[in-house]
Amino acid sequence: DSESESSSSSSSSSSSPSITSAPEGSREADVLDALRNVIDPDFGEDVVNCGFVKDLRITDDGDVTFTLELTTPACPVKEEFDRLSKQHVSAVPWVKSCNVAMTAQEVTNDAPDTVEGLRNVRHIIAVSSCKGGVGKSTTSVNLAYKLKEMGARVGIFDADVYGPSLPTMTSPEIAVLQMNKETGTITPTEYEGVGVVSFGFAGQGSAIMRGPMVSGLINQMLTTTDWGELDYLIIDMPPGTGDVQLTICQVVPITAAVVVTTPQKLAFIDVEKGVRMFSKLRVPCVAVVENMSYFEVDGVRHKPFGEGSGQRICDEYGVPNLFQMPIVPELSACGDSGKPLVLADPAGEVSGAYGAVAAKVVQEVAKLSAGPKGGLAIDEDDVAGAMQTHGVKALRVQLADEGGLPFYVRASDVRKSDKSAAAPGEARKAEFLADGVTPIPDDIAPLETNVVGNYAVQISWPDGFSQVATFAQIAALERLEVKGGGKRAEETAAAARS
Repeated sequence: DSESESSSSSSSSSSSPSITSAPEGSREADVLDALRNVIDPDFGEDVVNCGFVKDLRITDDGDVTFTLELTTPACPVKEEFDRLSKQHVSAVPWVKSCNVAMTAQEVTNDAPDTVEGLRNVRHIIAVSSCKGGVGKSTTSVNLAYKLKEMGARVGIFDADVYGPSLPTMTSPEIAVLQMNKETGTITPTEYEGVGVVSFGFAGQGSAIMRGPMVSGLINQMLTTTDWGELDYLIIDMPPGTGDVQLTICQVVPITAAVVVTTPQKLAFIDVEKGVRMFSKLRVPCVAVVENMSYFEVDGVRHKPFGEGSGQRICDEYGVPNLFQMPIVPELSACGDSGKPLVLADPAGEVSGAYGAVAAKVVQEVAKLSAGPKGGLAIDEDDVAGAMQTHGVKALRVQLADEGGLPFYVRASDVRKSDKSAAAPGEARKAEFLADGVTPIPDDIAPLETNVVGNYAVQISWPDGFSQVATFAQIAALERLEVKGGGKRAEETAAAARS
């Protein structure tokens, strides 16, 4: 009988190299072959090819020890990795025992050239609604503490100067920010192991000042704070899409955004603006949290505010995850008491829902590091022959799901496929330019295209319209037939360019 042990650590492992191969017939090769049965669900690769396996040691008696260095200490499947690794390695006939150490990669910033205070912050997550009163701060705080519970190092920045929420929703022992007089840096106050920074902890209450002053204040607080080493910094964004929001997005390298809404159409209208803003700034939205979706009585769900806003955001902008939160008195009561629900009732149903949000955020951020699932560019060389044959501009599309082989679609078809223009009562809006009068010309071509995360591309058009087109939406369009074979035509175009 094989005896399996495991050890776990949330600290970063050494800089030892990944082990991806071993001499054929060796014991190391047997272990690696066994570990190839453990698949990372985000990358679709085994843990060996992902480079997770390190420090493999095997004794003459058949005792096996190795490290699995994951991308984040908050990896939602680390327990499953641990279990499956032990299971498959222990099944090797000569293995007597198996010891697995679970660690995480060292903190490296998404943008290493960023300001000093954020250089040791690995990922920055913006939680935004663009509309007040929909539960954005509640989502921010509960998400942060769930990530902490999963093993991550977390901080929260309350970017709402006019109405700061953290002083009400958390209860730090020292409720005043401290400043180092020598360095001029701000030290976050701490509550339950999470660093928190808010203008409300500056001893000034809420601010009464003009927009440019607010932007400068937020910039100063965010960038001069010494956050230390963090896996995730949660930014509780203020409502709107104005100077303050643009300042935050342009000053700090935001990894991803979580969008908060409610079921009403009125919420959708404002939230849609926020999704477009993030897309234009190349910040991918990875989840929609729809608060106040329903309440239950005797097992029956009632939806007093209607339904559809969250799902519509996901459908029209390709956001991959939707979470519908119930109306429960405890959620707001805990926020008002200074102890978030996930801390007050960690085993409760709503806490489990926030745990699901946190797990998806971790997974989607990991996917982003693997690169985009597609690409889109203007067919400048008319490889598809669209301009010559039809008098229209074509776009060259590549999708990872289709093996990366390029295909071509009409640029005008992409523009007309914009789903945000097809709201009820506006079915024909997609056929016109931004002025609402001029029909979209067949030869329209984008000014600029930028891939947004894993799910969509942001397209800037000559009339000032900024479109977010999902890869699924583009894949469904009519494809142009490339005469002479796409590969040969592209080779000819490449030769002409050189």
